[in-house]
Amino acid sequence: KAFPAMWRTIKVLYDELFLWVWLSVLWWIGTILVIPAAPVAAGLHAAANRSANYKRVDSGFFWDAAKGNFGRSWLLVGMNLLLLVAIVMNIIFYGNSQASWARFVTIMWLWVIVLMMMGGQFLLPLFWQQDDPSLRLIFRNAFILALRHPLYSFLMLLFQIALIVISFATVLPIFLLMPAAVAVAANVGLVAMLQEMGLADPPPPGM
Repeated sequence: KAFPAMWRTIKVLYDELFLWVWLSVLWWIGTILVIPAAPVAAGLHAAANRSANYKRVDSGFFWDAAKGNFGRSWLLVGMNLLLLVAIVMNIIFYGNSQASWARFVTIMWLWVIVLMMMGGQFLLPLFWQQDDPSLRLIFRNAFILALRHPLYSFLMLLFQIALIVISFATVLPIFLLMPAAVAVAANVGLVAMLQEMGLADPPPPGM
């Protein structure tokens, strides 16, 4: 089921190509300026989530989401970044240790960061998908989904990494489309999985 989600990601990007290019440019500007980085990420995912749920989307949804969720978006992104930094520090610490048991601990932490990335791809999509936008519930549900559907989550994560690698390799798309491509892939992946579980509305007839 990961491959239909990948195909739909490409279709969504193609159908609204100019919108996604524009929102990607806004994401780059916000990220470079640092302070609006999390809100523009939230705004991009708000637009992507609407597309993933077969709803009309335009740049107005991006602006409304970015302006209305400054603090909450930074809490979500900040908590995720702190967890990633803590895990990476543990990997470096135990990786540099000469103790024989440290290799086992390093491998364990490497698995933890893979799980963190698998669940982390669903954090911002769940920010918009859930009826209850509790941050605790977002983190809980993201990692429960990753643990219940590890192969699917891993394949969707690999797909997003592939989109990033392709964008870097082709230079121009990294600026024009990469942020939106990753956001759309994460949201389409989440919605497709929830549809399989009966927790999201099915596609409209003919879609």
